[in-house]
Amino acid sequence: MELIEKLGIDLKLLLAQVVNFLILLFVLKKLVYKPVLKMLDTRKNMIAKTVEDSKKMEERIEKLEEERKGTLAKASKEAVSIIEKAKKDAESEHQKILEKAKGEISNMMDRCRTQIVAEKNAMMKDIKKEVSALVIMSSQKILQREFSDSDQKRLKDAIAQEVRSLKK
Repeated sequence: MELIEKLGIDLKLLLAQVVNFLILLFVLKKLVYKPVLKMLDTRKNMIAKTVEDSKKMEERIEKLEEERKGTLAKASKEAVSIIEKAKKDAESEHQKILEKAKGEISNMMDRCRTQIVAEKNAMMKDIKKEVSALVIMSSQKILQREFSDSDQKRLKDAIAQEVRSLKK
């Protein structure tokens, strides 16, 4: 006890700082970490669903390819003119289906990528806002105890200007 007093450590102030730190840690855990982890899990599930949908589309394409081959096998038993016509029809249908399926997959992937990027940007913006607000609040509380009024005003103005530039 005597050693602590000689070192100039105020136990009351140290205890208050520990309590403030624990409160800040609790607030961060409840307001920042859990929602961020929840958003990440949601995105992970959305990406998994997109991959699953892509696999289903590929299976559908394979099934359509098998159906086309079956149609060609049946058509080969008919006359040569019918065979030629059936081949042309099947090939054009195959190309249309493939192009349509590829277009759908491409559109779906583009929409998902765009949505993921937009959500990521929105999440990062929200996190920056929340962290900035928490830092400002904690800085203000700490600075009110340790700086004069003119120092506090100058620092508040600088922090407010920095936050404004971050929001832009």
